[in-house]
Amino acid sequence: MGEPFVPRPWLEEVLLRTLPADLRAGTPGTRRLRIVRVERSKALVEVGHRWSGEARKAWNGSVPGPSGRSVSLVTRRTWGTLRGGKIWLRRPAGP
Repeated sequence: MGEPFVPRPWLEEVLLRTLPADLRAGTPGTRRLRIVRVERSKALVEVGHRWSGEARKAWNGSVPGPSGRSVSLVTRRTWGTLRGGKIWLRRPAGP
C-alpha cells in the first residue's frame, strides 16, 4: 500500500466514484455507502445488501492517493452485521 493513511472524505469519494454508474445514480438523497470506521490500513464500509456484490468487485485495484502515491483497494470480507466487521477491525493486520 502506497499511503498508510488516507483522509476519510477522500476514501469515501474514491469508493463512491469506483462504483458502477447505475449504483452511483439512484434516488437523490440515498446514501450508497457509509464509512463506519477506519483503523490503520483497514476500513469498514456499509453498503446496501443489493449493492454489496458489485461494490466488492469495484473496490479491488489501485488508485492514485491524495498525494499522488498509489493506494491499493482490497475487499476482504462481507458481514451481515456491523458487529462482525467491528471485531475484524480490532484484530491485527491480515485477512
